Amino acid sequence: MSRTLQIGTALSDGVDKLSTRGGLTLAVVLAALQVVAQVGINSLSADLLADSLPPGAVETSYPLALPVPAAVSGVVVVLAMVAALVVSIVAMRAVYADIDEVPTAEHTRRLARTAIVLIVVSVITQIAFLIGLAALFFPGLFLLVSLVFAQLAVVIEDRGVVDSLKRSWSLAQGNRIRLFALGVIVVVAGSVVFGVVGLLGVVSPALSTLGWAVLSGFFGLFSIAVLVSAYRQLADAEPAETVSRADLAD
Repeated sequence: MSRTLQIGTALSDGVDKLSTRGGLTLAVVLAALQVVAQVGINSLSADLLADSLPPGAVETSYPLALPVPAAVSGVVVVLAMVAALVVSIVAMRAVYADIDEVPTAEHTRRLARTAIVLIVVSVITQIAFLIGLAALFFPGLFLLVSLVFAQLAVVIEDRGVVDSLKRSWSLAQGNRIRLFALGVIVVVAGSVVFGVVGLLGVVSPALSTLGWAVLSGFFGLFSIAVLVSAYRQLADAEPAETVSRADLAD
């Protein structure tokens, strides 16, 4: 039996998970990694473009940049991105179950395999979205909404590439308009919040960049929690995909 996605429930769950001890811990870790990545990106850009910018423009264009070689900042960016991917996987699983116990063995199971499959699925999803956008825009949105749960199918259900795409398509069926509306709400809310933080750039570019990076961690955890809530609502409505307690008892 299909189930109707409750948008309000997904949003409130996002707030609730963010306010837990485990949620705040994960958000802080994601924020710290975002700050490190941003410092690395700005340092790399400043080093590579220093000769092509007018005097004093580096500090304004790339705040928080450190005077380190491009090779060093490049390695920092890569390491921060890999760490953020791993933490995001743990966050998805923790939001789904036992968030205040993070990290547990269940949260960190098969991280290497999951990360590789997740990257492949993310690339396929992005390519499908771009192809859909090129085909009169709306097909792109349709594919984006239809494949929105593919990453969670990989992370939570340990599915493979093709199976995760099929699973997402099945879960989204009948709720694509509601999923699109939920996505619009999250994007608009994020745009408003990040826009306000961006105004700090008038006072200090460095403060604005730092605020944006920190906020990315917290908003990232909120977005994960909202998506996991939507996934749980729809996945729980598919008995064929769920093992019953009676089966487990046997």
